[in-house]
Amino acid sequence: MSFSYPVAVKFSEIDLAGVVFNSHYLTWCEDAKMAFLESVGYGPYWFTEHGRLGLVRHAEIDWVASLKPLDRADIRVSVERLGTSSFTLRHEIWRAGAHPVRTATCVITYVWFDTAAGAKAPLDSGFREALLGHQ
Repeated sequence: MSFSYPVAVKFSEIDLAGVVFNSHYLTWCEDAKMAFLESVGYGPYWFTEHGRLGLVRHAEIDWVASLKPLDRADIRVSVERLGTSSFTLRHEIWRAGAHPVRTATCVITYVWFDTAAGAKAPLDSGFREALLGHQ
């Protein structure tokens, strides 16, 4: 299955070389992650109600091509790995249009965190099942 999240590139997100500032890549991926999780039944309110968080453990950004202000981009989210207490999402950022071009890839590993215990925890079985269809 494929999930795509649209982004409108802003002037303030691009440096003079036409490269998105790394912090904006991560912000885009956070928004895309939350929309993706909402689409599989695990939106932000589920996390609040169940005392769970997906905390960033590790993030990698690989730049491939530039974006320009006012470009449209699509962030394609897929599940790269499911661990015992972590999951890894792959975010491919594509310049939208007649000839899409992949401009960057962000691979982010999240640790499943139990807010009541204040510690990492095994992935909830329902959450794991919801993500399996997106690997």
